[in-house]
Amino acid sequence: MSRGKKRNRRSLEAEDSCEERYFLNPESVSCHLYCSICQEVFVDPQRAPCGHSFCKKCITPWLKQSRTCPEDRKPLHHGQLHHDFILENIIGDQMVACPFRRSGCEFVGQLTQLVSHKKSCDFNPVNVPDFIKSKVSPLSPRKSDSPLLELSNNELVSPGKPSLLMRLFRSGQGSRQLLSSMFDKDKDHSSHQMKNLMH
Repeated sequence: MSRGKKRNRRSLEAEDSCEERYFLNPESVSCHLYCSICQEVFVDPQRAPCGHSFCKKCITPWLKQSRTCPEDRKPLHHGQLHHDFILENIIGDQMVACPFRRSGCEFVGQLTQLVSHKKSCDFNPVNVPDFIKSKVSPLSPRKSDSPLLELSNNELVSPGKPSLLMRLFRSGQGSRQLLSSMFDKDKDHSSHQMKNLMH
């Protein structure tokens, strides 16, 4: 694999890891799985020689300002850090919900499955056809929306109800092709009408 492809994959993984994660049972996530800098569950954990771990996005700027471990103040530089794959595997086993649940996605699975699920998720705005995007409100949850886990009782909210167009689109390959061809014809018809009006 070329370096460019490796960098591209890493940047995609970084984008995915920065997105909010909806753990199904936050109480079951051990306090040892939280970064002491951001107070969130580790993302891309990096371990220092002294044994302390931190999110990569947290420890990198820290070490630009201070050359010590944030926990015990022992001397530390970036080259001494290594990826803490054991912590990452433990976190990866945690159950999460799809971030597009409010739009209608019912996926619940291990965090390690989330990246591949999102690539094929029908409710991911990247995968939604233009004719559906133009007919319904935005599908992706916005930061202003309430979280998928209600803070009062840590219950996962029910999936949102998809639009009729989205339900038809998801009902099978035949429906997808029919809808796509139908809306392509509408687009061609309207563009043909526009051309006639201009002449």
